[in-house]
Amino acid sequence: MTDDSIETWISSPLSLEGVGVVSGVGIGYAFLHDDKELSFVFDKPVIKKDEIVRLNQAFLMLNQEIEYLLNFDFINIVRESKEVLETFKMLSIDQGWKNHLIVEIEKGACAEEAIQIVLKTTKEKFNANGTLRVCSSDLEDISIRLLKHLCSDEKLESYKTLINNQPIVVFAKNLGVADLLEYHNKNLKGVVLSDSAHASHMVILARSLGIPVVVGVNSTLKTVDNTSSVLVNGGTGHVYIRPVTSLLQQFGKKITHEIEPLFRFSVDKESITTLDGITIDLFVNANLQEDLEVLKHDIIKGIGLYRTEIPFMMKDKLPSVDTQIEFYKNVLNNAQNKPVLFRTLDIGGDKIVSGFQTHNSDLNQKKIPQLRAIRLTLDRPMIMRQQIRALFRARCQSQYPDLPLYLMIPMLAEPKEFVATLQLIDLELEREKNRGNPIPKEIRAGAMIEVPALVHQLSDLVPLVDFLTIGSNDLFQYFYAIDRDNLQVFQRYDVLSPAFLTFLKSIYNQIQPYDIPLSLCGEMASFPLEAMALLGLGLRKLSVSPNAIEPIYKMVSSLNLEKFTPYLASICQQMSSPITLGEMRFGTSMSLRQKLKDFAKDHGVVI
Repeated sequence: MTDDSIETWISSPLSLEGVGVVSGVGIGYAFLHDDKELSFVFDKPVIKKDEIVRLNQAFLMLNQEIEYLLNFDFINIVRESKEVLETFKMLSIDQGWKNHLIVEIEKGACAEEAIQIVLKTTKEKFNANGTLRVCSSDLEDISIRLLKHLCSDEKLESYKTLINNQPIVVFAKNLGVADLLEYHNKNLKGVVLSDSAHASHMVILARSLGIPVVVGVNSTLKTVDNTSSVLVNGGTGHVYIRPVTSLLQQFGKKITHEIEPLFRFSVDKESITTLDGITIDLFVNANLQEDLEVLKHDIIKGIGLYRTEIPFMMKDKLPSVDTQIEFYKNVLNNAQNKPVLFRTLDIGGDKIVSGFQTHNSDLNQKKIPQLRAIRLTLDRPMIMRQQIRALFRARCQSQYPDLPLYLMIPMLAEPKEFVATLQLIDLELEREKNRGNPIPKEIRAGAMIEVPALVHQLSDLVPLVDFLTIGSNDLFQYFYAIDRDNLQVFQRYDVLSPAFLTFLKSIYNQIQPYDIPLSLCGEMASFPLEAMALLGLGLRKLSVSPNAIEPIYKMVSSLNLEKFTPYLASICQQMSSPITLGEMRFGTSMSLRQKLKDFAKDHGVVI
């Protein structure tokens, strides 16, 4: 954006506050997303022949729209975006779906009503079947797109001309993965949502793309229009409508490095150390092909978390062993001689994979988070064994076959679940040997600490594992018994509370007597202030989001741990004392956030 265009913006700012879930700063013009709304009243006589003609025209426009998006320049788009659109394409040409719509029109419904009727009945069937439930969202998305083409014949043209020459900040109630990818084709600089899952897959993709996201701003749609200028600060959760020039100048430098493409990453060091000479190992959390770009920098020691379920969720069926081999081999080849910690399938809850059905398919999976990850895969051991088999072969077929294969097991509640996983690994090793296939020269199996119950059994678990990783997202959720999708409750607690920090410190203290590597790979590590607290607790291995590397590097390089560590212990104890608790009113935040900010400011720590 040029200086001249900045000066033309309206200087009457409005500040809104939400929850920043993807850090970074973005400036653009507001664009109001059409949220999913399928209520429609048709007040004209229904002429069946005319409605079928309208439906065919809408399908034609829908296919043109998808083809247009598929032919867009995908150089700077994540590879998985094309797979999402390919799924839409398959649905848009599905004759069975179209025939169902025509049947409803023949019964007397208009085209719009037919879409609503078929969607409702099909969703009920899908949601009753765990295998098909993942298709429900795709069908809803494509139905809405078809409905919009029926309501307006200018939709395709609007996609082509959507603010191509100026940056945009999208405002919506909710935003799907496909929607995010489409806007990313434009000049997307930020996303503001009034309601969204705190750790939804859209947020994960936005983080990989470096797009700042703020959620929980309930009044936004009433305060902006498509001419409003907007500044989004994903780090603080602030959204400024019609920001004044001073704000734009204040954040101008941040925009340059916080949301620039990952391949411009400017830190060129072999290691990262604090002011007092303590070395910190920095790893990266990876979801997508583009996340692997940062591995070329020496400062990144490897992938501390690779979420293997993401490609599973992008498919309409479970990927074969051969498909998985090619996928994992690509990751290993990109990592070269650096370690990759593959987290085995973490599915269940709100992460539903097509082709995978639990015993209790009629249960609401999202409301039963315990039906997740290792419990599901141990319950369906062939899926687990096929993934292990694919990982074995990928390591052996990679460019570095002699390096260790790292397997990280999520959502463990008891050591016996880890033992059961080791038994599956042994079965696959025996199977490969019997078939004359090569096997990895070394397999290192580790556990994720995400369930509080496991913390009280670490002495039994540690002798079994090669490494341990704290997954702070789920550990925090279950520690406070909160739902990350419920912002009203989620915002009541803070990872920087003395209780949670003390709990993390107890994990560190229990593991210290053993020679076991300990890291933390949750989102907590990707924010400079929170990462500073983790270092003060004793952690020396952090795995962060790709776009958080440079901010974390600057924080670490400006931190004196010898001064900070005793300060953190002191304020944790002070905030937890009966005297302090007695003076606090209900509703007052039990957080060290402001005190940590004050320390950083007083000691020149860059946060």
